[in-house]
Amino acid sequence: MKKGKILSLFLAVIMLMSSAVIITNALGTEIYNADCDVIRTGNVLVDEAYLPEQPKVNAPIEFFSTPDSEWLYYNYLTSVQKIVYNAIISEKAGLNTATDTSSEATISISFPGRECSGDSSSLFYDVPDNAVIGAISAAIDDYPEYFWLGSYKYGFSYSYDNTGAYWITTLNLTLVLDTSNYADWSVVRSCYSQLMNAVNNFTISEGNRYAKCKYIHDRICDMTVYNNAAMAHQPTGVFISGNAVCEGYAEAFKLLCDRENIPCILVVGLGNGGAHKWNYVKMDDNKWYGVDVTWDDQESKTFYDYFLVGSESVNAVFGGEKFGNGTDSAGDHVNTGTHFSYDGFTLTYPSISSQSYTGVIPFWTADASYNNQKGLMFIKKDAVLKEQILCTFTSWAGNAPSTNKASVSGTTTGATVTITSPVSQIYKVVRWADVNADNSVNTADYSVVKSYVADDANARALLDNNTEKFNAADINQDGVIDGFDMFYVNRYVNTNKFLND
Repeated sequence: MKKGKILSLFLAVIMLMSSAVIITNALGTEIYNADCDVIRTGNVLVDEAYLPEQPKVNAPIEFFSTPDSEWLYYNYLTSVQKIVYNAIISEKAGLNTATDTSSEATISISFPGRECSGDSSSLFYDVPDNAVIGAISAAIDDYPEYFWLGSYKYGFSYSYDNTGAYWITTLNLTLVLDTSNYADWSVVRSCYSQLMNAVNNFTISEGNRYAKCKYIHDRICDMTVYNNAAMAHQPTGVFISGNAVCEGYAEAFKLLCDRENIPCILVVGLGNGGAHKWNYVKMDDNKWYGVDVTWDDQESKTFYDYFLVGSESVNAVFGGEKFGNGTDSAGDHVNTGTHFSYDGFTLTYPSISSQSYTGVIPFWTADASYNNQKGLMFIKKDAVLKEQILCTFTSWAGNAPSTNKASVSGTTTGATVTITSPVSQIYKVVRWADVNADNSVNTADYSVVKSYVADDANARALLDNNTEKFNAADINQDGVIDGFDMFYVNRYVNTNKFLND
């Protein structure tokens, strides 16, 4: 959602009770088996927007979360919830079992022994509800490509003995399509194919994790209009219709991060008090950061107030509120972890960094960018290094504000910038591609990089023993100087085009 929008939340519960009891004997203990015609139904957080029928396309290339992903909600489920979750995923959320003309898909789930047990009252309410809602909630956010997941109903068979123990033996989980969006499963299959092919064909520029995240963020903003239209609550809204609300934005961002093996999760909660969805991303410093592509995508321009921010990060243009740690109501993003109005289950979230991630954006057009982990400030080849340069970097919250005061020693790669107000920070300067630190980017710099790649001892000694010169040559900031950097330096020298230009 955009700021100020509030999404609906509801859970429908229908109970139709009747049961048939069969009595058997086992080792002297009376075991009773019964079918329970309780039908429990539930609908996910919001209604889906109207979705017209789509033409069928070829089978997609698929990108999924994997068991060794950096973060899976599955890992925080109970053993019973995991059984239901695994059954959903193994059947591809109904794609493997549903017929084209049906609007439902039923998955039969067996529980070993007395794994799913409870007393006589909880067995009909809390136990199966917790198992189903926990499994579906985790599956929705681990696998956003299963965009139709949400509404369901279930019934089950159970047993009990003369000691008063009760346990569920089989649960029949029916995934229900919203027929106002999907007439039947043939429409779902068509949209699924289009979605996954679009994800596969999405071109992401080269670069480190930071550069890829920014590129994904910017492209989603470019190709999407915030609009509660067809497919708006799903990633298909971004990739097919070009219209989305917060769910579509966040789920599209995760799908592309999944494809690039960038640890990324979906977070559900409240944004300024209204139902909202956004992302957490784990960067190469092993810390999690907040990303809200929806709020960064404004009609006038794309902002970065919610791009890889920390809990204490304060936005620059949206009222000066801090992002929040997910539990502090003073933040403008509060985690609830609740997909359904049933209050017995919430998702578990990682803690995020207190400060924004400040990795380099190599292809930014601003005069300066900063890497606090390395203590480096990067400048363009034609930038004039002076105190005022720090005051040009005002559009991205968390970086040098316009009130900064600084002193500068030097003019190019190897110079020192000392910020004295409002924070104390010292940066070593890197002028992109000025590897010999002569305050000029020319063929001499390209020759040094070329010699380095050719394993020349003098070039190796020059760059390996100097952090600033090494980073000036490492254009794509992947930690090594290789043929890619040689190409980028040569192009920068001759055409002024930098990395992704």
